[in-house]
Amino acid sequence: MFPKAALSNTGIPKVNVAAGASGDEQPEVDVSDEEFLQFDTSRVPVIVTLTKVGRHYIVDATSEEESQMCLAVSISINRQGHICGLTKWGGAGLDPSIILDMISVAKTVSEQLINTLDSHIAAAEAGEEEP
Repeated sequence: MFPKAALSNTGIPKVNVAAGASGDEQPEVDVSDEEFLQFDTSRVPVIVTLTKVGRHYIVDATSEEESQMCLAVSISINRQGHICGLTKWGGAGLDPSIILDMISVAKTVSEQLINTLDSHIAAAEAGEEEP
């Protein structure tokens, strides 16, 4: 559901590459089955989707709620509150003041979401390290 949470739990096998003895030989590649590197997810943005139904916004609407939407906007926001991406769908036009309001709501939600995800990720990592 959350790419940031999934990436924090993804291990990348450690790879060592050694040049061949002569310039014509293929390099020797060793992929470890035991050593893994983890992604640094501290800079991974979260995506907040706001669905506009009438004059209200719904965060991460259900299918039933989406069936009543005028439009929806997904906004990708990083820890610093910078917008990394924005996608709008639905046939309705969007007044600039509405999009600014939706961005403001998404920034508030993203800050809470990032803090919650970071807490859960830290708790999961602490649990994994215990014997």
